[in-house]
Amino acid sequence: MLQVLQVKFYRFLRWSEQYTKTDMVYMAKGGSWLVASQVISSLCSLVLVIAFANLIPAELYGKYRYVISIIGILAVATFPGLNSVAITSVAQGHDSTFWKLLYRRTLWSFVSTLAGFFIASYYYLQGNNELALVFVVAAVATPLLSTSGMYAAFLNGKKDFQRLAQWSTIAKFGTTGALVLALFFVKSLWVLFLVYFIPELIIESIFLWYLYRHNIKGVESEFDFKKYSHFGFHLSLMEVFKIVASQIDKILVFHYLGATQLAVYAIATTAPGQIKSLFQNMTTLALPKLSAVTEEDIRVNLPQKLLRLELLILGFVALYWIVAPVLFPLFFPQYAEAVFISQIFSLSLLFFPRTFLSTAMTVHLKKTEMYWIRIVAPAIRIIVFAIALPWWGLWGAIIGSIVSGGLTAFVYQYFFRRAFRGVV
Repeated sequence: MLQVLQVKFYRFLRWSEQYTKTDMVYMAKGGSWLVASQVISSLCSLVLVIAFANLIPAELYGKYRYVISIIGILAVATFPGLNSVAITSVAQGHDSTFWKLLYRRTLWSFVSTLAGFFIASYYYLQGNNELALVFVVAAVATPLLSTSGMYAAFLNGKKDFQRLAQWSTIAKFGTTGALVLALFFVKSLWVLFLVYFIPELIIESIFLWYLYRHNIKGVESEFDFKKYSHFGFHLSLMEVFKIVASQIDKILVFHYLGATQLAVYAIATTAPGQIKSLFQNMTTLALPKLSAVTEEDIRVNLPQKLLRLELLILGFVALYWIVAPVLFPLFFPQYAEAVFISQIFSLSLLFFPRTFLSTAMTVHLKKTEMYWIRIVAPAIRIIVFAIALPWWGLWGAIIGSIVSGGLTAFVYQYFFRRAFRGVV
């Protein structure tokens, strides 16, 4: 009976491909694991946010989110572009290159340590010992996490989405469980960040050690290491503006409105952010797949697929508008004012799918267009927030997210057409 159902489901997936124009068997095989992993991750994140919202003061939670935002910017100094290169190399069968890229990233990542100590010194001189100590912890932990987390790039390149989902879930359970437990007893910011870093570092280091012992044989390949590592360096430089732009809203809210208002903003944006993360798994599936298709196929078919994705996200947004007023009083009784803010913010998700166009440009080494995108799109977001937030406060951040999202989608579309216009 089970085998009959599997055959029927397989036939249904193949039948649906005439409408989706996508390899649905591949999406179901890998995507089912990634979706399951993301659902679990989202539930863990929700539990964690609920714990933060109900177990500690809003001001402490606001400080926590501010530090997380700064750490996100520090991460750009760990050269994350090498992750994409590692996925591409493994997907093309050049496993030995992965270890070289890992070693290269380990060396480069300690730039983030210097940056972290610089920020810690700034807060120490300002007399804010609490934040100074937190950034000392972050300066040490950030490069270590960037290296240990590269296990995901190897599994992604191998299309081993089952193991990737399982290991990611284990890491998420470990860090979430440790933090929730700590929130019952700890009200110190720097101790919370010790708990934030240590479990994830231990778990991911074990995963990386396992891959080293069982997968990477050190056999030389014909993969152009110099060319691709150089491109990974450029990708990382491109990420600077993007990562700063992704965190600028939280930083400006903290600066202009304070830690308590940042807590409100964080609560309001959590659920839409998890919806976005759910769809971001498609990038994980797409990167190795796009490496194997022609530029002509990408130019013709990818925009059509994104339009279908946008319609799907519209349905999620409509559903969220219905359930948000019910869920917020239940889980976030101290943040009732965040309900309508969250509903409006969810409209920014409608522009998100166009960012997938950069995935196609990345795997086909469209360096010039990627540089323009990584500069222009983040610059738009930074400028919009710098204008809107000081004038209109928290609502400025919400409206800024929607306006900058629409403008950014246009930028991605323009440079995608420019990158593939000569394809015949």
